[in-house]
Amino acid sequence: MSTPAGRIIATVCIAEVLSMTAFASFAALLPSLAPEFGLNNSQAGLISGTVLGGYMAGVPFLGSLTDRVDARRVYGVAAIVAACGALGFSFFASGFWSALLCQALIGVGLAGTYIPGMKALTDRIEGPWQSRGAAIYGAMFGAGTSGSLILSGAIAGAFGWRTAFLAASIGPLLAGAIIVLALKRSTPQPAAPRALLDFRPVLRNAAVRPYLFASAAHSWELHATRTWLVAFLTFAAGLSGGAGSDPGAIALTAAMIILLGPIASVSGNEFALRFGRARMMTIGATVSAILSCAFGFLAGSPWIALLAFAVVHMYFVGVDAGTMTAGVVNAADPAHRGATMALYSLLGFGTGFISPAAFGAVLDLAGGRGELMAWGLAFVSLGVVAFLGVIPARRLAKRAGSGEIWRANA
Repeated sequence: MSTPAGRIIATVCIAEVLSMTAFASFAALLPSLAPEFGLNNSQAGLISGTVLGGYMAGVPFLGSLTDRVDARRVYGVAAIVAACGALGFSFFASGFWSALLCQALIGVGLAGTYIPGMKALTDRIEGPWQSRGAAIYGAMFGAGTSGSLILSGAIAGAFGWRTAFLAASIGPLLAGAIIVLALKRSTPQPAAPRALLDFRPVLRNAAVRPYLFASAAHSWELHATRTWLVAFLTFAAGLSGGAGSDPGAIALTAAMIILLGPIASVSGNEFALRFGRARMMTIGATVSAILSCAFGFLAGSPWIALLAFAVVHMYFVGVDAGTMTAGVVNAADPAHRGATMALYSLLGFGTGFISPAAFGAVLDLAGGRGELMAWGLAFVSLGVVAFLGVIPARRLAKRAGSGEIWRANA
């Protein structure tokens, strides 16, 4: 008897959230770790982004490997690597280079859990639930990020940041155990022999290419916003008279805002099923870009008004994420689905690796974290790139024919 689709989705998504407990720990603790490690804003942004740099280094190999071996095996080993990165922070990190190495290990571990996790899910589900499952799984990345922020902020506030990283190391180990033990073995579909890192079959798929470029523009804005949100709210809280200025409270507030990402992603995919993927991707890119260009300049606004704006902003940042994830899964050749998702994720996380450091560089050049104008210009740098996502969205519309919208079942 086959396992119900709902149970598979729930199992893999729970494991996904657990696998990410260390993912946002450095971002959550950045206001404290930057002075303790002697980091300037560019260095802090680079360390934050290096979790995605490690991801980029690992995902071409680990994602493509799932087209040849059961994704469970890749997942189990990668979960141990992620746990080692968190343990490195807890016991050894003391400055720029050691933090950079630990973040890279967490990123490599993520590369071997995130895409293999999606492959494990989509290999075991067919029909409409495959699209919904992919969208839900992609949306849960935001839940994992929020969980990491909450866990790290709360434990660091009570027991110190090294204990927070120690606690974060447990999640990936639990996730690996769940995937290996709870999912049935699955043999990948045979494909024509090719080199492990040969992405030419993916790039020849014209239905996939617009999603690749849209993901790159979307991720530039998304990952930098997630990385710097705690630091930005800390700055804004100081301007508003210290409202919620406790580090744990700031991390919790940021986590609650980021939790809108999964809601936006899943609801956006449902809207796309009715109104079309190209339309939702155009709306997401346009509105989020406009809001990003305004966000940083609003730091001096009343605290509640700023948080309300942040909620709306985060919703539109994430509204097209599930649409793109479900779309690329549907458009992929099943024999190359692992490689397709690896390349899709590589491009998206690649820009997510660069953008936090670029954001930090803009902050430094414009006067530092204590200047309102610097924050405003840094967020403008995100909005400009995010707006480029309109271009691949319109390409999708054109592929569907004149006057038609690209639909989920295309």
